[in-house]
Amino acid sequence: MDFKKLCLLCFLIACSYALTLKQFNYQMICMVNKERGKRGVPYLAYSSVLANAAQNHSKYQASKKKMTHDESGATSTPMKRIKKAGFKNIRACAENVAYNQKSIEKVMKAWMGSSGHRKNILNKEYTHFGAGMKNRYWTQNFAKSSSGRPKNVKKCP
Repeated sequence: MDFKKLCLLCFLIACSYALTLKQFNYQMICMVNKERGKRGVPYLAYSSVLANAAQNHSKYQASKKKMTHDESGATSTPMKRIKKAGFKNIRACAENVAYNQKSIEKVMKAWMGSSGHRKNILNKEYTHFGAGMKNRYWTQNFAKSSSGRPKNVKKCP
């Protein structure tokens, strides 16, 4: 295979990965916002920055084969990871992690069955959301921006 074809193949793989992460986040945020909507809690806006931070943390957990909120070094806490990823004007954040659930529906059921995780999902203060998953290591990131809640947050069907 020549260099140009190899570059094109790499580009297509990267694009399909990005679409997959975005599609995954669309499904996840719809489920989160459905739970929030049932209780009159404002919907969260999707943040690609939070999604990337969550995806990177899921990759970290998978590489260590350990479910954790902690990492070593400069990205040791959820707040540090989210800031380093580039989320602007952060006022507060939370993170849900899980391991071994086989679908978005099953991991959401597990999180909603846990008081601490449910509290993060339903927290009225959070304005933005992003999620990641690698080898059944799941991460949800929630953040509150000092810029406030975005207008016209898309409602899922």
